[in-house]
Amino acid sequence: MSTASRGRPSNAFLALAAILAPLSLPAAPAEDLREIGPCAFVATDWADGDSFLVRLPDGKQHVLRLYFVDCVERDVADTTGKRRLREQARHFGIEDYSLAVEFGRKAATFTAEALSRPFTIHTTFANAPGRSGKPRHYAFVTTAEGRDLGQLLVEKGLARAFGLGRRTPDGTPRDDWAARLADLELAAALRGTGLWKHCDPEKLVALREEQRAELRALEAIDDALAVAPPSSPVDVNSASLEDLTRSGLRESVADQVIKQRPFASIDDLIQVRGIGPVTLEKVRPHLTIDPSPSETERKAAP
Repeated sequence: MSTASRGRPSNAFLALAAILAPLSLPAAPAEDLREIGPCAFVATDWADGDSFLVRLPDGKQHVLRLYFVDCVERDVADTTGKRRLREQARHFGIEDYSLAVEFGRKAATFTAEALSRPFTIHTTFANAPGRSGKPRHYAFVTTAEGRDLGQLLVEKGLARAFGLGRRTPDGTPRDDWAARLADLELAAALRGTGLWKHCDPEKLVALREEQRAELRALEAIDDALAVAPPSSPVDVNSASLEDLTRSGLRESVADQVIKQRPFASIDDLIQVRGIGPVTLEKVRPHLTIDPSPSETERKAAP
């Protein structure tokens, strides 16, 4: 990347800055985080930079998914994975998918090295569904050096600021931390760090517009099909993607619902990007939430 004149950003830089402006990320249900450590990284052949296996002090192993950040896929084996890889590559302004996957693997290597020493996690063990089907839990991870792993990945140009977020362990509000990560992503892009080194700012604008156009086309199909609603209300916290779309949600929004659940009430769906007051009232008659175990029962569960 270059500047048009010394100390003055080029038009490409200004366009990139606008595109990387902070986004309002979806919020996780409010619940106190648990601090657990020291934890150990467990090497696997499937781990990504943002999703990996750890061993807790009690010897139990859990798959964690980082809050707030998203690394490029390191392996793509199905259509869903290919679509996700294309979306990620477009975000970085990359047309070479093999190059994007290469940096997905670099992110996985970076995470393994960053967690080679005992580290601390903060989590509520909220479910984080993924394509692999492995049970995963959202978490913040703090390295032995006291650095937030998600922030490190963004600074290194190995992840984008994207995904479920919540108040951080030190009390920083969700939107403030999301804005900070977006600023760090912009800084990484301007420096040409990591995958951003291969970004073509002129193509980035067009590639992201392609992604938005594709999403609009898919949503138009949803509108045209006019699928009949479910015969009885479906449980938000266990319904399939198909059932949630039949309730009146667009597929992309239903996918976000699945990623952010569980929800304590139907009203909490307003936290999901794409669900406003009008949409919430439209789908309310077709959704329900089954009674969940009490707090005491939940905490006593293994």
